[in-house]
Amino acid sequence: MIGIPKFKRNDMVVFKIGDDEKCGMIQIVDAYGTFEQEDETSYDICVEEENCIYKHIRETDIVRKAC
Repeated sequence: MIGIPKFKRNDMVVFKIGDDEKCGMIQIVDAYGTFEQEDETSYDICVEEENCIYKHIRETDIVRKAC
């Protein structure tokens, strides 16, 4: 639900990118969405093994907590 995130900063989560699943740590919580999409909460997630931050990952793309 917009404004009430299911996950918080530093949570480890598994999320979908296309057909792939990645595991990373939430760095930023956009509780009210972003300019590109205001329908749901989104997150910036760091995948340390790739030295990469995936930005604006929708809450519905997060599969589960923990890795």
